Amino acid sequence: MKTWAIVLSALFATWTLTGVTAAHARGADDDIIMEEDDTSKPAEDTPTDATDPAATDVTDTTDPAATESTDAAAAVADDEKSLKKGDDEDARSYWSDIKVVPRKLILKQNRVELIPYMGVTLNDNLIRHIAFGGEFGYYMSDAMSIGVGGHMYTKQQTDRAYLTGLQQRVLPTLNQYLYTATLNVNYEAAYGKFAFHNKKILQWGIFLSGGLGVTGTEVIPRNAAHEPWTNMNITIQVGAGFRVFINQWLTLWGGVRNYMMQDKFENSNRTQPEADVGEKNAAARFINNLVFQVGVSVFFPTSFEYTTFK
Repeated sequence: MKTWAIVLSALFATWTLTGVTAAHARGADDDIIMEEDDTSKPAEDTPTDATDPAATDVTDTTDPAATESTDAAAAVADDEKSLKKGDDEDARSYWSDIKVVPRKLILKQNRVELIPYMGVTLNDNLIRHIAFGGEFGYYMSDAMSIGVGGHMYTKQQTDRAYLTGLQQRVLPTLNQYLYTATLNVNYEAAYGKFAFHNKKILQWGIFLSGGLGVTGTEVIPRNAAHEPWTNMNITIQVGAGFRVFINQWLTLWGGVRNYMMQDKFENSNRTQPEADVGEKNAAARFINNLVFQVGVSVFFPTSFEYTTFK
């Protein structure tokens, strides 16, 4: 009997513990469900005010220091962009008027060129001549022209002529130039451009010149009591020059020309004062008269139009 009582007591205790554990388990589930229901229910009895200061204070979480640093970075970026933009605009404006291959500044075909110039002789150290003259030309093409030119001379006898006669006891034989007139053909052999301090593109040309004409000379007698005479000599002219184009109708011009001729000089044994006798006994000599010339050239008409696209 005791054995059965012990078994029954054990069964009762086991049943009791099982029921308590199940009750606890159901209570926990009910609590969880209730909590879920509480969170899922809308809060009908608690109306919200959109203008609640507390809510406003909670949502405003901006840091003033961060805002200031962001504004400073944005200002620096804007400055850099504006500087870069300004540099780009300056560069564009600086190069906007410069073309890689600009057109020729002057077209010369079918235009007239007028060249006033002055010059000085180079290869006679006993007597010097200053020349004043001009040239008129017509351009048959953009490179070749034909025209006429001429100049008058004024002589400047140097001290060396007097010193030579004083030292050698013999007066030198001298002729003075009076004028030169030639029919010329000019050819522009080279043309180019160069940049002047990266500010302006200058255009230039090199020309060759040839011509045929006459030169008048006058004998300077050794004896002032003797009569002088004049010569008219066939003259061949060759030369070269350089020009810089300023605008559509004006250039600066310079060159060297050699006027070659067979001239007649007073005979060193002259004793007769008559000019015809002196000319009859004159001594012939081939002369190279080098003249350096500078001037300007003006084109007419003063404007022209291109007939081709850039």
